[in-house]
Amino acid sequence: SDYELGSGDERKSERGDDSDVEEEIKKADLLSNSVKELKAKYGPNHDKVVNCQLKLVSTLIPLYKLNETEALLDEIMPICKEKGGKFYIRAIQSKAFCCFKQYKFKEALVIFHEQAALVGPSSALYENMAHTFSSVGDLESAATYFSQALQLLGQGSYGKKGGIYLGLGLVRERQNRHEEALPILQQALQHYIEDVGSSDGSSLIAKAHMSVGQCYENLKQLPDAVSHIKEAVRIFKKTVGGTSPLTANSLGVLGRLYLAQGKRQLAEPNIREALELEVDKDAFHPDTVWKLLNMLQQIWTEGDQKRTLPEMQTGCSAYVGAVQRCQRRIDSLRLLQDPTTDKGTIAVIYKTGAELCMLAGQYAAARGLLQEALRLLELVQRSGAFDCRSLIESVQGSLRFLAGSA
Repeated sequence: SDYELGSGDERKSERGDDSDVEEEIKKADLLSNSVKELKAKYGPNHDKVVNCQLKLVSTLIPLYKLNETEALLDEIMPICKEKGGKFYIRAIQSKAFCCFKQYKFKEALVIFHEQAALVGPSSALYENMAHTFSSVGDLESAATYFSQALQLLGQGSYGKKGGIYLGLGLVRERQNRHEEALPILQQALQHYIEDVGSSDGSSLIAKAHMSVGQCYENLKQLPDAVSHIKEAVRIFKKTVGGTSPLTANSLGVLGRLYLAQGKRQLAEPNIREALELEVDKDAFHPDTVWKLLNMLQQIWTEGDQKRTLPEMQTGCSAYVGAVQRCQRRIDSLRLLQDPTTDKGTIAVIYKTGAELCMLAGQYAAARGLLQEALRLLELVQRSGAFDCRSLIESVQGSLRFLAGSA
């Protein structure tokens, strides 16, 4: 998604420099230890235990420790529901944020509606609902909720103009009304800078730079796009650290822009770094991984620059580890057993990853990936969901080449 939700507390925790990220990690460790001690003293259902667990959840979410967050919420949700009141409201709000950051937008919407029924309307809640509607493509509902959030803000409800303007700009973007979107997104960026009191003190400012930059990209104004995305990368690394999913996304976009400019030497390290982060993050997103692999393949196989075989093997060897970790993630997450998984996307991940392994001279690694890609593509072809014949022929050709090289 183009935007990440957050409560007031979470947004405050996103301000600061790298030392703040380290402090938040230390805070999470201390809270985790406190939970164990309080559980041993009072038992799992005591208010002090649940309060500490909810504090831990609110610390883990901005750190994108989403698997840990989900497991903890699953554990305490029945207890919070039984207690009711503020315990249950805090728990479902955290669950909605976690779902959003895991790309489970429809599930997040259901929970936000439940929260609204319990606590009534507020600017911050309606803004979060609007961003979620936007993420599922319901732009009409998104625009309605953003407008209501702005109205509630004017009536004194807690909220932030920056997030609302950012959301309205993103709605215009998704409607392909880029000229209209740009000044709204620029206004959002300015609101965030004014709220924070500095030009780089919050990841929210970086998120606004991302949206402005990608709007410039859609307007084909690539130098301006690069300028904003470079600034976003810098601020993300400063505020949320070098391994955050936010940093990973910004690096991938920067690499894509450099590639569009024909600056392959600048594109490659950014895309490679993004790939390394994307394959390991909690909320694994197959489509993003495939796009990064595809861009790396373009760098080495397209364009006028001629590469020697040793250059190609050395360069592409840097991706083999990430490709193999990617396959292990797909296996460990049991994505192929999940009926909602797009098996065609997994197939092209394996196909493109295998082709990069071949360029690296890692034929054994490539063969297994190609065999699995072929199996999946044949499944998709038989289902009638997509015409995969050309992809199947390409994989078969690669397997014949490897057989001849054995």
